[in-house]
Amino acid sequence: MLSSHFVSLRKEVQQVERDNDERSSIPITVRQLEAIIRISESLAKITLTPTVQPHHVEESIRLFKYSTMDAVSAGQVDGMTRGELNDEIEKIEKEVKRRLPVSWTTSYQALVREFVTQQGYAQHALDKCLYIMEKREVIRFQNSKKVVVRTGV
Repeated sequence: MLSSHFVSLRKEVQQVERDNDERSSIPITVRQLEAIIRISESLAKITLTPTVQPHHVEESIRLFKYSTMDAVSAGQVDGMTRGELNDEIEKIEKEVKRRLPVSWTTSYQALVREFVTQQGYAQHALDKCLYIMEKREVIRFQNSKKVVVRTGV
């Protein structure tokens, strides 16, 4: 039961990779199989069962599919592949840097209006872009992330 499920998971990931025309960031390896086994064993222990039963394996597979396979297919965000999302993030970053000189401020809502509402970029792409820029210390947020301040290059 577990081995056939593992084989079908690998095929599913390969199909997602073919559909998106890029490699998944989450490969399905023997480690994932071991994780399913450990989850099954844990479920058996929780129910005070001395051996793993088929329903424990089925539940561990369900949990694994829900978490890992959702992450694999998350290459599609807002109807975009991961590559398209990255392209959009780069474009937004260039525009934010062009529009917002160093030491200038703007509201987060103004950026949403400009980039999402007016220019049609995905909200997720804008948020991810701002997160990346904050981590690189290009911008910083003030007032509970309501105001964006351009800090550096």
